[in-house]
Amino acid sequence: MGKAAANRKILKQDTGFLVPGMQLAQDVYKENSSILVTEGTILNPELIEKFKIWDIDRVDIVAEIEQNPILDPKMQKFLNSYNQSVDVMRRTFEDIRQTQDVPVETFTETANEIADNITDGINIIDQIYDFPVSDDYTFRHSVNVSAIAALIATWLKYPADNVSAIALAGLLHDVGKSQLPPELLNQTNALAPNDYKVYQTHTQLGYELVKKKSEIAESVLLGIAEHHEREDGSGYPKKSRSQRIHPYAKIIAVADVFDEFLTINCETPGAVSPYFSLDSMRGELYRLDAKACIIFMDNMMDFLSGNQVMLTNKQAGRVVFLNKDMPSRSIVQLEDGSVVDLAEKDNIYIHYILK
Repeated sequence: MGKAAANRKILKQDTGFLVPGMQLAQDVYKENSSILVTEGTILNPELIEKFKIWDIDRVDIVAEIEQNPILDPKMQKFLNSYNQSVDVMRRTFEDIRQTQDVPVETFTETANEIADNITDGINIIDQIYDFPVSDDYTFRHSVNVSAIAALIATWLKYPADNVSAIALAGLLHDVGKSQLPPELLNQTNALAPNDYKVYQTHTQLGYELVKKKSEIAESVLLGIAEHHEREDGSGYPKKSRSQRIHPYAKIIAVADVFDEFLTINCETPGAVSPYFSLDSMRGELYRLDAKACIIFMDNMMDFLSGNQVMLTNKQAGRVVFLNKDMPSRSIVQLEDGSVVDLAEKDNIYIHYILK
């Protein structure tokens, strides 16, 4: 997931031909070897002008036309395992509802497949949110959380066995929902207070279901039971605070919140805005584990520059400079070539990525 990924073509570009939105592939140095601009920076008009002032004639940039990530064998392998995992969730969910028996071997194999195909060098985020809108959110959500949690664990340098265990806990984190009335799961509006209390029992129900299987480690069980606990004690079911929440549950919480902001809580179904999701996550930072949350958000920044986006005022453009404090209020070059800093606009922000 490096700033200049191995499959990207690097070009030497005369600074007179630079345009906003291009990405630096190498650091730019002064004559005394100190760094002026770091690798991965997305060029904006001000920075391009500075190259002229600094008498820099050529820089290395990442080619604007890149290899199709779907053609990347690693990405194709991940997408195959992702789709198979969604099928597993779809097939087993109703069986669990009827039998109260969790097919641990199937879930373990599925989680291992997800973890084995997660690397920190491929962009899985764009791909898992590029599927058509469908009615299988419950199943995709579990797989999304499993994959993102495994990715966060990889960025946190967890050993491979731990990454697999976190992927398993992520895959099973909502298995307790199989025991809830189906009408609670299918509601698009906010639940009534009494219904929400019933909904909150899914964490304990999931824990009890999986606990029946002696081969499941306690760490995985706690990842399931505690993924709605929060650092400040405002979560459920036990209102546990930071030091009493299992590390796996903290990682799953970050993945769960991100996926929910992109799906359940998004204004336009199918209109994916990780920019707004990350804005929302910053508002939740005090409730989530800071280390897991920040490493996720920092790595997500690599995905967000250069995207074609739709703004809330119905104008389309391309993100040319990222506002890391509030990604949805970044600098965007519109289709007519003009550049707008959304941080200076009161009611305009990035609505969603154009696919």
